[in-house]
Amino acid sequence: MTIAVHSTAETDWAHWHTRCSARLLDPHHRPDPIARYPLGEAPEQLPDVPGTWWVVDGRVFIAAKPGDRLDHEGNRIAGIEILDPVEGGPGVLLRHDERALEIIRQDGQTVIRIYSPADEHTR
Repeated sequence: MTIAVHSTAETDWAHWHTRCSARLLDPHHRPDPIARYPLGEAPEQLPDVPGTWWVVDGRVFIAAKPGDRLDHEGNRIAGIEILDPVEGGPGVLLRHDERALEIIRQDGQTVIRIYSPADEHTR
């Protein structure tokens, strides 16, 4: 038998991430992002967002170091991560410290939206 021990911060993040994911997928109760950045084909650094971001053929490339504290599906990005957001589909979620980053693709444009846990009024 294996028993997993999680820190309070990991548990708190998991609960917040679950709530945030549900809110982002609910078309009737979507919180407002604290920031929104369109992504282009040229690699660029975004204000207050670590890493370098660019899009090629609808795929999002993120170049980041472990110290950037960008996580995707529970794994720290260290190098280049390639994500495939679906046109008009639910966004791809990443974590940066206490914020959620949602990458969406709509009408041929790729956008990153930043959400803060301070948006808890949307629960």
